[in-house]
Amino acid sequence: MSLSNRNKRIPQLLAIITSVLTLIFGNDLKASNIDSLAKDLSLDQKIGQLIYGISLNNESQLKDLGKDNQLGALLFDKYCKPSLQTYFKNLNKLPNKLPVLLGAYNQEGIQCFDEHYQFLPDNFNLGAIKSNAFTYNTYKGIADACRQHQLDFYIAESLSINPEKDHSYGFGEEEINIISKNHAALKGLNQLGIKPGTSFHYLKELGDYKFREINTLKGLVRDSIQFIYPSKVAFEAPIFPSSVTTFLTDSLGFNGMIVSGNLSKGNNAKVTVDNAIYALKNGHDMIALSGMFQEVIKGITNAVNKGILSEDLIDKKVEKVLRFKKESLIKTSEETNINYHAIAEESFEKSVTLLNNTDSIIPLSSLNDQKYHLISIGLNGSPDYFSNMLKKFVDFDYHSIESSSFSTAQVNLLLETCKDQDLVIVNIVCHQKSSKHRFGVSYATEQLIEHLQEKKNVIVALHGDPAGLKYLSDSRNTIINYSTAKEAQEASVQLIAGAIDANGKLPIAVSNYKLYQGEKVKSLGRLGYGSPAFVGIDAEKLTTLVDSIAIGAIEMEATPGCQVVIAKDGKIIFEKAYGYFTYQKEVPVTNETVYDIASITKVASTTQAMMMLDYQDSVNVNQHLKYYLPETDTTNKGNIRLIQFMTHTAPLRGGYYFWGHVYDKETKKYDLTYISSYKKKNFGVEITPNLYATDSIKDCMWHWLLDAPLSTRRRYTKEVYRYWYSDLGYYFLQRTIEKITNKRLDQFVESNIYKPLGTRSLGYLPQNHGIDIKRIPPTEMDINYRQSLMKGLVHDPSAALMGGVAGHAGVFSNAHDLAILMQMNLQKGYYSGHQYFDEATLKKYNRQPYKRFKNRRGLGWDKPPLRGDEGNTSALAPKSTFGHTGFTGTCAWVDPDNNIVYIFLSNRVYPTARNNKLAKENIRENIQGAIYESMIDNNSI
Repeated sequence: MSLSNRNKRIPQLLAIITSVLTLIFGNDLKASNIDSLAKDLSLDQKIGQLIYGISLNNESQLKDLGKDNQLGALLFDKYCKPSLQTYFKNLNKLPNKLPVLLGAYNQEGIQCFDEHYQFLPDNFNLGAIKSNAFTYNTYKGIADACRQHQLDFYIAESLSINPEKDHSYGFGEEEINIISKNHAALKGLNQLGIKPGTSFHYLKELGDYKFREINTLKGLVRDSIQFIYPSKVAFEAPIFPSSVTTFLTDSLGFNGMIVSGNLSKGNNAKVTVDNAIYALKNGHDMIALSGMFQEVIKGITNAVNKGILSEDLIDKKVEKVLRFKKESLIKTSEETNINYHAIAEESFEKSVTLLNNTDSIIPLSSLNDQKYHLISIGLNGSPDYFSNMLKKFVDFDYHSIESSSFSTAQVNLLLETCKDQDLVIVNIVCHQKSSKHRFGVSYATEQLIEHLQEKKNVIVALHGDPAGLKYLSDSRNTIINYSTAKEAQEASVQLIAGAIDANGKLPIAVSNYKLYQGEKVKSLGRLGYGSPAFVGIDAEKLTTLVDSIAIGAIEMEATPGCQVVIAKDGKIIFEKAYGYFTYQKEVPVTNETVYDIASITKVASTTQAMMMLDYQDSVNVNQHLKYYLPETDTTNKGNIRLIQFMTHTAPLRGGYYFWGHVYDKETKKYDLTYISSYKKKNFGVEITPNLYATDSIKDCMWHWLLDAPLSTRRRYTKEVYRYWYSDLGYYFLQRTIEKITNKRLDQFVESNIYKPLGTRSLGYLPQNHGIDIKRIPPTEMDINYRQSLMKGLVHDPSAALMGGVAGHAGVFSNAHDLAILMQMNLQKGYYSGHQYFDEATLKKYNRQPYKRFKNRRGLGWDKPPLRGDEGNTSALAPKSTFGHTGFTGTCAWVDPDNNIVYIFLSNRVYPTARNNKLAKENIRENIQGAIYESMIDNNSI
């Protein structure tokens, strides 16, 4: 090997040796390496250590400075390039280079090189929340993100001290709130070893500052702020006077970095150099520059050589910078499990503020009694998150306006369009942050709201800077969430819809709106939306497991498609559709697809009606059937108690095929006394579009049922027979409910339960209620009785003879609406402001009265298996779980121990019910098990 090649390899070998030693001795070796490198710094390099670089189209210059040990710190803002951060992250690992302190300017600086970064609530969002825990969690989350990207410091403008009430920085205007929020934020950053910094209002003399500003500054220093620089100022160099720097160091004991503002922006080289020298003389430790780096270094070097600045002064400042670099090498090693989505969602929900509710329309008392219209203004090309969330609660007409301003003609058009609506919601997305643009609230918007309010109920939802409220002082029903973020807009919708409480308080006074104005309103208990992490579920694990099981079921042709909804703690955390309507893969399943839920009808209709009537003291499950239906007194059914029908312990046969009375399987002919191939007089009960039953068919079936013999199976007591699952009991229960209410079952549950709940697809006879048949997958090709494919018509043949309305089958729904019904049961009968029944009633029906006879059933409700019983739930589901399954491949389960609702809907019976893979492979049970496998510690955030 030649001498030259050997010399070339020496630095490489040194680097390898240093890396190995670093692994062994850790950060102590790195720190000592800084001291070693610092001894050999030239004057130019020392001065370079005082440069606080700002990334602004100057990447090559900054890289050269770092490579030559002439850069102390580098700040990334929203204009930086990800490649620059990567370069310096790698540079800082080299043993022969002094590390450069790396920092981010607000959360935009982090997103600059991490496009997937989840923005967390800040500024007024946190100021609007009473609890400081949210501020701590937010800034600990920011610190964790900084640490992951190997940043050393974070400049938080929300910690800045500015006197203007409507300034976009800060947590508000009230001093105690600001200081307490600052304390929590700094604690979160310092907890993970990230050095915090912010700006301090620029004034010429210390005496010009108000007591409030000085007091806030004292709090920041006390709580270990590490970087302070003057805020931007017009026509002057952003340099603190010596009175301020002396006050910081001598009076307050501040030992962090005092940094100048950006001295190179808008100035020539001579002015920039003069200002840099002046800043160092005035007590600044570092010089912020976005350009003219070498000119400043040379200028300061000349000033030292001429005696204008002493080298001793430079050395002291360099020593301070190097101390910061050594401290940054020893960041806390605390383990964190921070979920940014959970922090964001909870904070945005807590901060949404109901400023006024003059017409008492927030939250909406009903979701389907009025005509709604949404107008979204100022989207500027961003998705309408507000609209997307509102769709989950109500149907509405919609207009969007991309710009914040629009013409008078558009105002008039919107007024005309909304004239037939009952309620108009105006969503204002304020991307503008300046008074020049009225903070995103245009004059046209102001006029539109004013004219709408003359004739309509109007809700105004403002997202962005609260300064825009000055143009909405006459708004009668006003909500503000202080950010345009997706989670902020979604939280506003959920408040309007009654899914969350209103707790936020306005942290500044604006126009007619007072400081801390905000009405407290309780939610109506409606099911909302949230991320899995928000409720302690590992989102990635849950999605992976459920996707795998659902897709696997479709691939093995256990079902052509399905829907899954999972809710926990009052939030839908998983809502997904898989596959297609059929195996021909022509129509994909969506969340709006409506399925035949089959025997879930037993608990979604009959049991709900029974509990409601029981709560009203209109029915007693321990009464005999003949008490409610005297015509049964002379039959073999009259002495059966209602509880026996509900627990499948009545002496009824498992199946009673009413079709045997109207159809001859041998000849394949219908009895014309009961069935017609077309609709005609006295034959108006539709079975299929080509098959109609006599109008008296329901009464005929009733008499056939009364005349049917009882089962001879084993009995445990005089009245309690061995458990035998049967649909027949629900004909008796249906008849009882209809007699008590004097209404048909479908009409009773629709008007008393489904409609007040706010559901839009849940109910019998979907096509009669406006459900497009295109939304309904087919079930089975019925070759036994109806000779046609069932689509939009009840799958169960006996329920079909009943005209599609039966106590045991006939209800259709999508998974979302069925989850709403189950959530009402989870909430012990309370939902959407209504008390349908109480906790005592639910306990009565959810108990297992015949458990001693190895009968797992509650009253109507199915339960987890007993020992030696196969059951229909996951082995991980607690014993308190209740729900039901359906023959078409459906299930609905409520877990009160863990506040979970789980819905699975499918049409596994297509094209034939003989396909039982869904049950054999435990698809429904396995998805339920995936929920429990994905649960994590709720305290991890």
